[in-house]
Amino acid sequence: MTRHQQRPDFTEFHKSLTAELYSLKDRIRQLVLHWPTDGEHKEAALRSVLRRHLPQSADVGRGFIVTETDSSTQIDILIVDKRKPVLFREGDLMIVTPDAVPAVAEVKTELQGGKMLSDAIEKLAAIRRLIGSNEYYIPLAKKIWSGIFAFNEIDLSHPVMMKAVGQAGANQAYPINCISAGKSKFIRFWESGQVVNSCEPAEVWHSYELPEVAPSYFIGNLVDSISPFEHSNAGYAWFPVLGGKERHRRMYLPLRSTEPLSFH
Repeated sequence: MTRHQQRPDFTEFHKSLTAELYSLKDRIRQLVLHWPTDGEHKEAALRSVLRRHLPQSADVGRGFIVTETDSSTQIDILIVDKRKPVLFREGDLMIVTPDAVPAVAEVKTELQGGKMLSDAIEKLAAIRRLIGSNEYYIPLAKKIWSGIFAFNEIDLSHPVMMKAVGQAGANQAYPINCISAGKSKFIRFWESGQVVNSCEPAEVWHSYELPEVAPSYFIGNLVDSISPFEHSNAGYAWFPVLGGKERHRRMYLPLRSTEPLSFH
């Protein structure tokens, strides 16, 4: 192939992004031996990588959201609109009002089983419920993107894990958007109007096997959700699995259901 016939290799680019994230996590751990919590260096690594890909209108840190009557639990990944004021900032730590937050995420060092997954989903749903407790912020609470990022590999397509997603989401007004586990396991929630197969329910989770690019897909979905401009034509760069990730689906789970179904 001549130089003019070559094409950018986006899949390899995203595989290298995943490798870089895990390498950075190990590098930080090798330098600092006494982190306050075991997972804090992993959260720092993910925030560092996110910072390189977020639009300039967004900032990333950790911290709290405060309303008129309460405050959230600490949020591992707090995405803040830079155009909004910050009540408090010290390093990565931020305290903000709900209108400043387009996305939140929970980071897990070791995601171990369905109970831990459903607890993490409930924590994020509780943050969005807190925001939605003020009638003025209900549209915002529904719009906020939420995700779980786990560094260990666990089979998210396993019926126990999919069931946990369904049980946690059965009574939630704010379903989790994305879950990434290890380098290859991924779950995405498809809202009404986004579902690829028209025969499926309007709101459904899909689980995927995405070798070495699941973290990159997590980052891509987060970036896509908060980008202020339409850029759907750039999907080839952010979601590069050959033939589209829908070829790599394993299970699906309709909203309000706890019974996952196989695509095969």
